[in-house]
Amino acid sequence: MKNNSPAMRALYIILVPVVLLIILLNTGWLQSVLPAASVAGHSYTTVEYNFYYFDYYNAFLEEHEDELDTLGYDTNTAARSQDYNDEMTWQDFFLARAEEEMAECAYYHDLAEEAGYEFSDSDLTLYNEQTEHNQELIDTFGLKESNFYISYYGRGMTESKYNEMLKYKSEAYSYKEKLISLEETKISDDAISEYLSENNITDDYLSVNLSVITLSATPDRATESLTAAGLNALSEKLDALLNRYNGGTDFSELQSAYSDLQLGDESGDLANATKADLPDALTQIYLEKQEDFSEGDARCVTDDENGVGYFVVFNNFGASGAEAEASEVLAKENIENAAQDACESDYAVTRNPIGMSLATN
Repeated sequence: MKNNSPAMRALYIILVPVVLLIILLNTGWLQSVLPAASVAGHSYTTVEYNFYYFDYYNAFLEEHEDELDTLGYDTNTAARSQDYNDEMTWQDFFLARAEEEMAECAYYHDLAEEAGYEFSDSDLTLYNEQTEHNQELIDTFGLKESNFYISYYGRGMTESKYNEMLKYKSEAYSYKEKLISLEETKISDDAISEYLSENNITDDYLSVNLSVITLSATPDRATESLTAAGLNALSEKLDALLNRYNGGTDFSELQSAYSDLQLGDESGDLANATKADLPDALTQIYLEKQEDFSEGDARCVTDDENGVGYFVVFNNFGASGAEAEASEVLAKENIENAAQDACESDYAVTRNPIGMSLATN
């Protein structure tokens, strides 16, 4: 017999909306439509806000995995319940870093649009690296892809939304690097000399112009670790490239067919490369010893510790390495200072309390 008393009807009226709300929260639908923040006319839903929050948070945990206790962060305690310093909690810290990244991405994207710049696959280096890393996590922990995005980025996050946001971020920071390269050409000789003097930089070397094909060793399928067999196979691949190059095969043909990691631009070219641009294995050969290389000199270099091999063609020496490094540092400072000024004014993040109430969960 049904109970239709006024009390039961009142309870029913109260509970049904609550249950529906819980269902909507668990599906992530509300998080995908409620605005959580805005930046210079760009609106971000809670799901999109969470991308930036957990993007930074997850990277932070990975980078500082062995020193979290020293830093004073406990992953078993809510971030909002732990003090980062006297002025903010750990959650405040993560929120600030996430919003800084959000604002910068909007800023650099807007600059690219104003300049009429069209993004291409060459701007997706960060995207490709991160998706490869994510797949490693999925394989290592036996996760389903659908569960991965929810587990790592919160309710409502889907593969398509994640890829959209990651691509946007990758494009933004790729354009930042292009701005730095352009800014380098504007740094005056006087500014460079002043920087070298202030930092007491007296040692110099010549930068180099190289063309590089980068290969990675195949790890053991069972253990995912490098093996002697994998490193030997890598050396054999490099030797085969050298033989084909010496036999007349064009470098660009080999690079487009075999390079599986990017070093330099999309064609594998590095112009005026300094110690900041090259891995240690190449720095030792081309920048520290500064041998008298001949134009077109080709050689194979392996980094057994990291399981990476390089097929390198030396084109010629470039400008002063110390001056090139100084120019890059000063250019980066100029671009980042301009971005910081913008992010503190026109690109400051405005939070929406309703959407933010569901964020970071």
